[in-house]
Amino acid sequence: MAVETPPDRPSEPEQGGLEEYVETQLFAETIDSLEAHIARKKALADPIRYGLCYLLYERERLPRKQLAAATGLNDNGLQHHLRALLDANLVAEAPTPDGADGRLTYYRITTLGIQEIESDVQNIG
Repeated sequence: MAVETPPDRPSEPEQGGLEEYVETQLFAETIDSLEAHIARKKALADPIRYGLCYLLYERERLPRKQLAAATGLNDNGLQHHLRALLDANLVAEAPTPDGADGRLTYYRITTLGIQEIESDVQNIG
């Protein structure tokens, strides 16, 4: 017979409730979740995607053409990496700056992306 955890107490990790325990202990007071947090970490666990985030962190907004040039990837290769970052809400499409070619797609780093990079800047630098 399984021991049930009272609703006001998180399940104990020793009883097979590790994910629920972490979710409750770390994310209960936030709008984030363990699943979304891990998805962001997975998206950043690639050197090209991390580099794209870092470049956007430094430059704020760049056209797709410049991102392709920075990575050396063709359009399909770049799209694969951008899609992972977009899905993880680390980057977003940005409005075209005034005076720029309106046919170009621009990208910017999101608040979540900034938080991820700033955490590394503080802990590595």
